[in-house]
Amino acid sequence: MADINRTFVNDRSFIRGAARLLLAPYAQTRPTQISDVITLVDPTPPAVTPLKYDAQTGWVDLGATKTGIQITINNVEETFDIDQQLGDIASQPTNWECSVGTQLAEMTLERLQVAWEGSAITTDATPSTGSEEEIGFGNPTAYTQRRLAVIFQRPNGKIRAYLFHKVQRTPQESSVTHTKTGEQISVPIRFKVLADTTVADPLKRFFIIRDQHLAGT
Repeated sequence: MADINRTFVNDRSFIRGAARLLLAPYAQTRPTQISDVITLVDPTPPAVTPLKYDAQTGWVDLGATKTGIQITINNVEETFDIDQQLGDIASQPTNWECSVGTQLAEMTLERLQVAWEGSAITTDATPSTGSEEEIGFGNPTAYTQRRLAVIFQRPNGKIRAYLFHKVQRTPQESSVTHTKTGEQISVPIRFKVLADTTVADPLKRFFIIRDQHLAGT
């Protein structure tokens, strides 16, 4: 007997699980496929690097996260009406916004540098007790623009990649709290996705999704 509920839930359509966040300088060539961000093949011979799934040159992992990675799209619209109708007769978008947010769970200087727009990291070898790394934080007058990728692997091993053309930090209050109880320290961060006007298609100016799949999966 035919089923009236036309649902097709499989390894491609059912999405759940952690993802991976990678960054690259904005000067990095804009990725157009998954292999531009991570290596997809095993090296030959096996001992050589990069290993399968390693970040490609220029890309760095943001490591462990908490609360997942949220990709958000929203828009503002303007509505139109006329005297002769009691409801709106049309509406058009006036602004689109997109963002990517998470909490960074690895409190390295490199992670804080991204979350808080930190200075360059330097190493001071003069202390008699051993070298010390230094980073500074202040009031920068501009944001650092970057490329961003969110990588998710489905249970069947196939990969979905969200490739964001241009992102920068967006206002996000965060703090580091040292306490003897509770969860490990993590720092919230949110990236504002900017429209890349070098992309000809206006429907693709925020990001693209590249989805590996086999026929019928």
